[in-house]
Formats: sequence, C-alpha cells, structure tokens
Amino acid sequence: MMIVPRIFSFLQFFTLLYLFIVTFASTEEATALLKWKATFLKQNNSLLASWTLSTNACRDWYGVKCLNGRVNMLSITNANVNGTLYDFPFSSLSFLEYVNLSMNQVSGTIPPEISKLTNLVYLDLSVNNLSSSIPKTIGDLTELKILYVYSNQLFGPIPSELGNLKNLTDLRLSHNQLTGSIPITLGDLTELKILYLSSNQLSGPIPSELGNLKNLNELSLCRNHLTSSIPIILGELTELKILYLSSNQLSGPIPSELGNLKNLTELSLSRNQLTSSIPITLGDLTELKILYLSSNQLSGPIPSELGNLKNLTVVSLSRNHLTSSIPITLGDLTELKSLFLSSNQLAGHLPDQLCQGGKLEHLIVANNKLTGPIPSSLRKCSSFKRVRFDNNSFTGNLSEAFGIYPQLYFINLSDNDFHGELNSNWGKCKNLTNLQVARNNISGSIPPEIGNVKGLLGLDLSSNHLIGHIPKEIGDLTSLVKLFVQNNNISGNIPGELRSLTKLESLDLSGNRLNGSIPIFLGDYVHLFQLNLSNNKFGQKIPMEIGRITQLNVLDLSHNHLVGDIPPQLANLKVLVSLNLSHNGLSGRIPEELESLTGLQDVVLSYNELEGPIPYNKAFINASLEGNKGLCGNVTGLQPCERPSSVVTKHSMAKERKLILIIVLHIGSTSTLCFHWCSIYV
Repeated sequence: MMIVPRIFSFLQFFTLLYLFIVTFASTEEATALLKWKATFLKQNNSLLASWTLSTNACRDWYGVKCLNGRVNMLSITNANVNGTLYDFPFSSLSFLEYVNLSMNQVSGTIPPEISKLTNLVYLDLSVNNLSSSIPKTIGDLTELKILYVYSNQLFGPIPSELGNLKNLTDLRLSHNQLTGSIPITLGDLTELKILYLSSNQLSGPIPSELGNLKNLNELSLCRNHLTSSIPIILGELTELKILYLSSNQLSGPIPSELGNLKNLTELSLSRNQLTSSIPITLGDLTELKILYLSSNQLSGPIPSELGNLKNLTVVSLSRNHLTSSIPITLGDLTELKSLFLSSNQLAGHLPDQLCQGGKLEHLIVANNKLTGPIPSSLRKCSSFKRVRFDNNSFTGNLSEAFGIYPQLYFINLSDNDFHGELNSNWGKCKNLTNLQVARNNISGSIPPEIGNVKGLLGLDLSSNHLIGHIPKEIGDLTSLVKLFVQNNNISGNIPGELRSLTKLESLDLSGNRLNGSIPIFLGDYVHLFQLNLSNNKFGQKIPMEIGRITQLNVLDLSHNHLVGDIPPQLANLKVLVSLNLSHNGLSGRIPEELESLTGLQDVVLSYNELEGPIPYNKAFINASLEGNKGLCGNVTGLQPCERPSSVVTKHSMAKERKLILIIVLHIGSTSTLCFHWCSIYV
C-alpha cells in the first residue's frame, strides 16, 4: 500500500527538478539575450520592449519561441535592429534550431563562434550590413537545411567547407561582393534544391560538379564574372525549373543538352558572349514561360521550333546577329506578352498572327531590316503597351496601319518609310507617354487631337513633310518634356498656348518656316537644356528673357532674321556649352559680360553685323566670326582693336581707375596735386 505514494513522491521530485532546471536554463538564456540587446544602437525599439526579466521569455518575448522551456526559435526579422553579432550568446543558446535576423541593420562580421549553434536547421541573416568574409566554421553546422546571407556586403571567397552541409536544401549568397571561383565542393550538396550565387564578383568556370545536384530546382549564377562555356552536364539536372546564367562572360555555343530540362520554366542566358545558332532542342522545353537569350553573339535564323513552346510569355532575342525572317510559328504563342527581337539582322515581313492570343503587350523589333506593311491583325491588338518598329524599312499608310490602343504608353515608328497622315486616333490613346514618328514620309498637319493625351512626355515628329501650324492644343500637354518637330514645313507663329509647357527639357523647332518673334515666355522654360529654333524666319530681337533659362547647354538661333543687340542677359547661362547666332542681322557689340561663360566651347556668330572687340574668352577667340565687318581683336582674321583717345569704355575706365588708386596709395600725402589731376582724367 505504501508503493503508490512513494512512486507519486518520486515523480513529483523529478517533475520539480525538471521545472527547476528548465526555469534556470530559460533565465540564463534570457539574461544572455538581454546582454546582446544592450549592445544595440537603438534601445527604444518598440518591438523588443517585451524583452525584460520580469516577463516570461518563452511566452511573452517578441520573436522568441521555446521547446521544453529552452529557446528554440529566434525570429526578429524587419525589427529595426541596429547592432552586431559580436555579443550574440552563441554558447548560451545551444538549443536554437531557427534564427531569422533578416531585414535589419546588423553590421560587422559573422563571428566564427556561430559554429556553436550545432542544432541549427534554419539561418537567415539576409538583407543586413554584414561585412568581411563568410567564416569557414559555418561548415560545422551540419544540421543546417536553410542558409540565407544574401544582400549584405560580404566579400572574399565562398568557403569550400560549405560542402560539409550535406542536409542543405536552400543556399542563397546573392547580392554580396564575393570573389574567387565557385567551390567544387558545392557539388557534394546532393540534397540542394535552390542555389543562388548571383550578383557577386565570382570568376572562373562553372564547375561541372554542379551536375551532381540532381535535386536542384533553381540555379542562379547571373551577374558575376564567370567564364568558359556552359557545362554540358547541366543538361542532366532534369528537376531544374529555373536556370539563370545571364550577365557573365560565358562563351561558346548553347549546349543542345539543355533541351533535356523538360521541367524548365525560366531560362536566362542573356548578356554573355555565346555564339553559334540557337539550338532547335530548346523547342522541347514545353513548360518554358520565359526565354532570355539577348545580348550575345548568336547567329543564324530563329528556330521555328520555338513555336512549340505554347506556355511562353516572354521571348527576348535582342542584340544578337540573327538573320532570316521571323518564323510564322511565333504566331502560335497565344500566351505571349513580350517579344523582343531588336538589334539583329532580321529581314522580311512581320508574321500575320503575332497578337493571335490577344495578350501581346511589348513588341520590340527595332534596328533590323524588316520590310513590308504592318499586318492588319496588329491594328486590332488592343493589349499593346510598348511598341518599337523604329529603324527598319516598313512601308504603308500610317493612318491605316495603326488603331486605337487604350493601354499603349510608348510607340516608336521612326526611321521607316511610312507615308500618309497622322491619324486623330492617336489622341484616343489616353495612356500614351511617348510618340515618335520621326524620319518618315508623313504629310498633312499635326492633328490637334494629340492635345488630348495629357500624360504625353515625349513627342517627336521631326524630319517629315508636315505642313500647317503648330496646334494650340499642344499647349495642353503640360507634362511634355521633349518636343521635336524640326525639319518639316510648319509655318506661322509659335502659339501663345505653349507658354504652359514649363516642364520642357528639350525643344527643337528648327528647319521649318516659323515666323514672327521668338516668344518671351521661353524664359519660363527653366528646365530647358537644349533649345534649337534655327533655320526659320523668326524676326525682331532676341528676348532678354532667354537669360532665365539657366540650365541651357545649347542655344541655336542661327539662320533667321533676328536683329538688334545680343542681350547681355545671356551671361546668366552659366552652363552654356554651344552658342550659335550666325546668319542673322544682329548688330552692335558682343556683350563683354559673356566673358564669364567659362564653360562655353563652341561659338558661331558669323554673318551678322556685329562690331567692336570680342570678349576675352577662349571660346570667342576660337569662334567662327566671319562675315562681321566691324569686329576686332587679337584673333586670326580680325583687325586689332584701336581705342580712340576720346573714347574710353566702361571696362577700360574701371581698369584705369584701379591702377590710379594704387598709384595714389603709393605716393601718399604728397599726391594731392596728382590725385586732383588723375580724378579729372578719370
């Protein structure tokens, strides 16, 4: 009968002993964490206000979880922690399995004592300010499955000891300054599913040992300095879904073996030095959604087999040496949203059904040798957002080739052979921010409906055959930053409504038949850095208000009918680099105030009626001044200036007065008579 009470007492004893040990251990861990917290630069952290000895660390502390009374998890991500790991209690927290200190301001090094956290399974120190090298002792954390130290300032090599972490499934070291080669020991991490080493300074070849990582789902080595060829053995990583090798110095052909990666959804090999043709085996990657091969040296035709990739949403083959025509099979890609084929040597016509799926948003085929009319199907492609057909040989009537695109924000049709007139439908593309139709054969007038596109930032209609006046509705484009309509046959005055275009940075109206005076409201274009009104029929004086455009780099008013003086207010254009006022009827002297324009490099004032001395400025000494019979100075082609004895300029008077006062100061009290005589002379 006494056995049961004794057993009960025995159990009570061990329960109390266990609770005592647990309580003691938790207090020790809590005290150690508080000592670490005391080293933080910001002590008024509201999230960590719960960290006090008067509260239960396991139950009440922010970011702390316990298992059997011992701290098992520490997660204080994005908590504005500003400190280091030097005083982190590695020795006191041996039961830790999960540590997440990401998105804070933790700086300094990763201490080698981190190896004492032998039970650690998850370690995330990403998005901090950690520096120095990755300690080799991390290789002792053999239970580790997740290791994130990306987005820090770590440098030095990747420790080969990381190859000891046989349980690792996810390793991310991206966005640091790591150097050296990729350790071949990473090929021992056979459980690895994700490996991100991108955005570092890693060099050397891609180790063939990475072909051992048969469980790998995602591999990103982009934005490094990796060289040599793409290892063929990568074609054996059949579980791969993402392969990013872009922005390196990889060379040689794209291995046809990559066609074995049947689970691949994203492939990026852009910005390398890859050569030869695009393998037709890429047409076997039927799960592929994104294909980036741009900025290489790939040649030959685009494989028609790419039309098999029905899941493709993005294809980028720009900036290569691809030839032949665009395969009509690309019209079968009904999920396609973005097609980038610019800067190649592609010829022939655009395929008829490129927008068959009705999802095409970005169509970029600029800088090729494409010809023929725009397919009628594209007129109805209402999904367009960004379109570039520039620098080809497209033909056809512009007003018939393009429709109304409610989502379109950018279109460039420049440098083609389009004819016809600008359609008023462009005014219905309400999201348009940039319209470029330069260097075509467009005729007719500028449609006033363009003024309805209130968000327009850039308008380039230059080098066409446009006639008529500048529509006053252009003044409604108050967000406009660039306005180019040069080299047309536009006539009339600059409308007063354009005074509202105060955000303009570049303005070119040259090579037209504009007349009247240059509006004084141009002085309100304070953001303008390039102003060209040359080769028109502007008359009267140069407005002195132009002197208020203090950001101006280039001012060209040449080949007009301007008269009167050059305004001295131009001296306020302190960043002016180029000044051309030639072929006008300007008279009087060149303002001596222009001497202060020390940044001026190019000055052309030829063929006016200017007279007098040129400013003492290097740009004027080397200026083009011919055709002005009255200019003088110590410059080749000009007569030396002779100052008449009866004429004293303001500038020379100032110099003489300064010299006389210096003489008077030296003569002293005996200079009364001299000073009286000198004052009369001055």
